[in-house]
Amino acid sequence: MEISSDDDVQVVKEELERRAGGANALTERIGNVLRRSLDRSYEGLTTGRFHLAQLSKTEKAHTGSLFEVELQKEFDLADGHQTDYQILGMDVDAKYTHSRKGSSPSWMIGPEIEGSIALIATADDYQSVWSAWLVWITPGRRNAGANRDSKASLNDAGKEARVSIAVDAPLPANTLLQRPGDAYEVMKFQGPMDGQKRILELCRRFEGILLSRTTVVTVAKQLDGPKRMRENGGARTRLANDGYIIIGNEARYDRVIRALKLQQPAKGEFIPLKVVRAHPEDAEPFFLDSDGTEWRRARPSEPGSGIPKLASS
Repeated sequence: MEISSDDDVQVVKEELERRAGGANALTERIGNVLRRSLDRSYEGLTTGRFHLAQLSKTEKAHTGSLFEVELQKEFDLADGHQTDYQILGMDVDAKYTHSRKGSSPSWMIGPEIEGSIALIATADDYQSVWSAWLVWITPGRRNAGANRDSKASLNDAGKEARVSIAVDAPLPANTLLQRPGDAYEVMKFQGPMDGQKRILELCRRFEGILLSRTTVVTVAKQLDGPKRMRENGGARTRLANDGYIIIGNEARYDRVIRALKLQQPAKGEFIPLKVVRAHPEDAEPFFLDSDGTEWRRARPSEPGSGIPKLASS
């Protein structure tokens, strides 16, 4: 289907919203696509890496290819002819570029997609934001200067014609990157048998923070990294005497999550939480263990000693 006007760009946007389940859902789902694309670029499972500065130029460029693939899977998009996808019979090409705070993203667009629609996206993992637009690529919307592949960035007319999907929307957090000093202390243990040591340090330094499966696998550097968070020699066993409970998605932790208003972990996610017995004069929220004893989250300076008994609710 030949694209004849900018009205077709709005039609494509509305179709993406329909497939996503609404405008807000589209924003959420594209943010998740970008999170997966970045995490696949880092390859934390095998490398232990978790941010852009650790990647080579080639690896950074590969994020765009990963984004194209993940976006197609997320919205079940048909293959295009000269472009990545077809949406309602119209050719749509995905373009991604990294960005940093204060910098202006620049997508290099080839002449082969002139006449098509481009879905252009960018993300700043350090600032946890992303943006995306749709734009009809016409000859007058690319800069005159081009590289040896005849690719060029959007000019002012091209930027003016963009239809926004989201601008500076929240990117799902890269937990390790939010606290690089603590992440360095976690990842400095690089011996062949140091996976469990890194996991224990992760729990201590990221106490009270929801840890995604990607974070746990990156720190453990093994596919069954979540196993190192559980019992039978994992963090739940080794940190119990220090007062840490490792909250997962098991039903026995529901009472803690409800009482302390914590985020519900999904399968493979965890919240390491340091707790102490509560006293009548304490102002903090508390929860009851299986014996009816009151417990609360420990203050930063408080030592822990033992953990509550938690049976299924």
